Amino acid sequence: MPRQFKVTVNGREYEVSVLELTAGQAAQSPPPAAVAQPMAATGSSAAAPAAAPRSTAAAAGAGDEVAGMGGVVVEVNVKIGQTVAAGDRLLVLEAMKMKTPVIATRAGQVTRVLVAPGDAVEGGQPLVTIA
Repeated sequence: MPRQFKVTVNGREYEVSVLELTAGQAAQSPPPAAVAQPMAATGSSAAAPAAAPRSTAAAAGAGDEVAGMGGVVVEVNVKIGQTVAAGDRLLVLEAMKMKTPVIATRAGQVTRVLVAPGDAVEGGQPLVTIA
């Protein structure tokens, strides 16, 4: 049976449902409706109405390199017009005091840099476009 918890992340409250596994149980992916939803701005203990699952992939276009997780941009290693190879470091994200590089998945020329150091990003958000 799932247990309900209230979590605060960057000043925003979320209500989450957590299923505790016992020995021998296999972990299963939660259904899309089980994704954490922000709570009402009033901070009430009632859960916010379930929103339709947001597709961040739809926001990304061809050639976009996206954030694999939410975090804060700590450095941008490319600029518009720069040629990059697959495997080059584009920028660095920090989450929970851990820095993670965002690596180019394709070779090409950087046509857009959509973030700057200090920007907060969400998983799936486009960061850099490579043509």
